[in-house]
Amino acid sequence: MSLGDHFPKEFQHEHRERTLKIGMVLKLFVNDTTPPKEKRFIIVGFSEDKFSLASLFINSEINKNINWSQEQQALQLELTSETRGFLDWDSYVDCSKLILRETRELQTVYASRPEVCIGQLSDQDFEIIITTLKHASTINGKYKKRYGIFSHTF
Repeated sequence: MSLGDHFPKEFQHEHRERTLKIGMVLKLFVNDTTPPKEKRFIIVGFSEDKFSLASLFINSEINKNINWSQEQQALQLELTSETRGFLDWDSYVDCSKLILRETRELQTVYASRPEVCIGQLSDQDFEIIITTLKHASTINGKYKKRYGIFSHTF
């Protein structure tokens, strides 16, 4: 039992809502993959009104049927598992498209099941990912602007 377990449930919920942040790595069952499955993903930005957020999937390998071009494959950033406790094996962050989600949906899940947060990206990893996203021609500029990709500075 942790110290946080002694606080009222409402306080715990509000605290978790405030701590859902950019760079968090989450592991959840998602329905937007074929087939639906448990996936790891990274929060990379929030809309100005905080109603929605942008995330990126972490994949165990590059699917060359989908990412067949050199450009697409260059947007799959390798993360080694040795220094990243949230990975079980070397994996790839898919920087070719933003996965948009309702913030409230993730806040609700995180508030009731904080173990879905499995880690936090290092500043160095996050900087590489944001730089890659800024230059990704596969993502419309209006989405990069809406989710703070262009405005993020280090």
